Amino acid sequence: MNKDSTAHRAAAIAVVIGLLGLGACQKPGDPAGSAPHPGTAARKPAHPAAAAPDDAIVDANRKMAAGVPVGASTAPVEVRFDLATVPVAGQPFEVSIAVLPAAPAPVLHIEVRGSEGLTIVAPEGPVSVEKVQAGTLERVAVRALAAKPGTRVLGVTVTLELPTGTEARDFAFPLIVGASAPAKGPG
Repeated sequence: MNKDSTAHRAAAIAVVIGLLGLGACQKPGDPAGSAPHPGTAARKPAHPAAAAPDDAIVDANRKMAAGVPVGASTAPVEVRFDLATVPVAGQPFEVSIAVLPAAPAPVLHIEVRGSEGLTIVAPEGPVSVEKVQAGTLERVAVRALAAKPGTRVLGVTVTLELPTGTEARDFAFPLIVGASAPAKGPG
């Protein structure tokens, strides 16, 4: 055996002995690694309440489609979209928007717009929310109308008034608008 492999083997044995020694400090019935070292206090999580995400946020992340970021902005915010029904030409439809800020902001502005052929009926202008906390969810109900079938794009711009300055991020949500159903005759 050469000196290098002997040194590596000795180091490996020392690590195993050290780990066995730590295991000996463990009390019977305690899960592995839960016993504190002698003379040290057990540490508590820094933010136990912050570790559990809000059910509404979990639900939005699971059930809603992520907005497609447009441009190179890295503003700390995400947007999710959800359709209650399939959009049909000539009939108003609703889109739920969830805005998920990752930083606290004194004011958050949400502006919704439609591509050509898509009219935003509500909200009639930008929506502002004050005292927004990081890790929360802000909802906006959008009512839209497309005159003709085809692909349309719903755009959302979120502007955060941060202490370090204003940051904005654009998102897009593609919509496929179906043809209106033909009127049924007497049958």
